[in-house]
Amino acid sequence: MGGFSAAHFRENTAPHAAARTAGAAETGHGRGVESPSAVLASSPASLLPARQARYPGSMAFRRLLPFLAILANGCAQTASTAPATLAVHVLVACSSQGAGQPARFPGVDASLCLDRTPFLTQKDVESAELHQNSQGHAVVFLTFHRDAAIRELDVTRQNAGRRVAIVVNGRVVAAPSIAASSRFLYIDARFTPQQAKALVAAFNRQAGNR
Repeated sequence: MGGFSAAHFRENTAPHAAARTAGAAETGHGRGVESPSAVLASSPASLLPARQARYPGSMAFRRLLPFLAILANGCAQTASTAPATLAVHVLVACSSQGAGQPARFPGVDASLCLDRTPFLTQKDVESAELHQNSQGHAVVFLTFHRDAAIRELDVTRQNAGRRVAIVVNGRVVAAPSIAASSRFLYIDARFTPQQAKALVAAFNRQAGNR
């Protein structure tokens, strides 16, 4: 605003106001007429609201700030303690007796569905670690309790060459082919580092690892 302050404005306009008042008195037009400054000085305080009163919305917003901060903190804590679910299914023909819901994943044949019963779930997880694939992307690495690890070895040995669907939090995130029998699981699903860290923390927390 050109560097003008309110005080500067008053100082520069005061001589002109004084000159107008003196002129009015000399010509007789100013008799009995109050100057603008006198009118303002005599006006009731209710007619001259404070600067804060002109913006009631900003006052209300400032009052809400502590509550908004509490809400944001609560949301952050909820996100950091959110549980993680896992279900790993062999993909089978949708026409087969044990077929469940369609896989619906890019690159997976539309005729393939998830086997109705998963052979691994989050209850089988013993520990989780944050790894990286060859491209440097975050990968979630899971190890399983002994009975679940043996189950995975059997299922992957019997279904080598077929695909599995890895379902995390109710969504198919990967559908890799079974290259060989295994007792571990890598979840390579283009996670952001933050997403992968949150999943690792959730799986470990649910497994009793802190």
